[in-house]
Amino acid sequence: MERNPGHLTLRRRFRAFWLKVHLFIALAAGFVFVVLGLTGSVNVFFRELEELGLPTQTHHESHVQPHSLDEIMQTLTAAHPQRKGQWILVLPGYGKTYLWAIYPNPEETMDEFYAPLRVLVDVYSGEILKESFWGQTLSTLIYEIHASFLLGKLGSKPGKLGFDIVCFSGLLLLLSALSGLYLWWPRWSKMKTAITFKRRASPERFYFDLHKVTGFYAATVLVTLAFTGFSFSYDDYLKPLIRCFSPIGAEHLKDPELKSESAAGGRRISIADAVAIADSVFPGAELRGVQTPDGPDGVYVIEKRQSGEANRLRPRTKIWIDQYTGKVLAVQDPNQFTAGETFLNLMWPLHSGEAIGLPGRIAWCVIGFTPLILYVSGIVRWLQKRKAARRSGAGFKKRLERTMG
Repeated sequence: MERNPGHLTLRRRFRAFWLKVHLFIALAAGFVFVVLGLTGSVNVFFRELEELGLPTQTHHESHVQPHSLDEIMQTLTAAHPQRKGQWILVLPGYGKTYLWAIYPNPEETMDEFYAPLRVLVDVYSGEILKESFWGQTLSTLIYEIHASFLLGKLGSKPGKLGFDIVCFSGLLLLLSALSGLYLWWPRWSKMKTAITFKRRASPERFYFDLHKVTGFYAATVLVTLAFTGFSFSYDDYLKPLIRCFSPIGAEHLKDPELKSESAAGGRRISIADAVAIADSVFPGAELRGVQTPDGPDGVYVIEKRQSGEANRLRPRTKIWIDQYTGKVLAVQDPNQFTAGETFLNLMWPLHSGEAIGLPGRIAWCVIGFTPLILYVSGIVRWLQKRKAARRSGAGFKKRLERTMG
């Protein structure tokens, strides 16, 4: 059967177009992808890296009970009496025994986009082991590069701009990955050759194989990272599309603005009481965090994790409780999310690898190095082709001169 010449020409033009798109994105944003990939690999194990070098835990005997959250809060208040606002207590995770206490808005860093005070507490001894402001340790500095290219250090507006730029680069990475897959896609008869290295190949063929094989095996995760990263700042552009398939609440995943009832001389209930109330709402769910009231009219926010939740460290099961009366003001239950809300709720655990547990985090950490491999191999291959084209052009010119001479 003869092929349609017009169809072949259209296909070649279409392929040439996407080849130019792929090349343009690589030259314009490839180095950005490398930076985000490498910093992202570090961020996967961010909490473990923050806890390196800390004293070895020696309080695991069965008769030694951890300090209560109220006792830990008293320790924090005594160490930082000037900090009257909200504290966020993040319970130990990933098998560690350390509790992170976060003060979101310290005066020392109020001009920055995001720079809370972070205090590390031994839950068994109740001692403060370490404290620092966000961005003043190596791990948080790397995280800040990944999140906003350090523009958050210049203020809220530059930080938001940096965050938006990082998220928008996810769209570029998505286009790069999908266009690369299209350019790579072989006939089924040649699939085995397309996903393996050729033995005893020339340097040109080696870099070509390195680029295509790495891209193929990393494509699924890179597309996932690109899409989820884009969604963090631009989910408003995705929601109309998602609503075509499933409803999404107007205030989806946004904390409600609630206040405790004013009580003259009222006494705040303890953290233990607030947790007990939350336990009655979600019995059996794992306690993951507590947000203390932010001022006289603030509320307790109790974070719990139900079985099967993809968010492991900071889950979405939440209970808002009046700090004086103990009344449950609002509840967020991921099991009641619509399909569209569940999809959006998966963005963070998919981006961090949490959704697949430790194997997923390890895989995501490894995949973070693939943009570097793709960038270097792609640039080398592009330079090789340019060099070959110049040689071909020079040879043609000499042959033409001999013919005309």
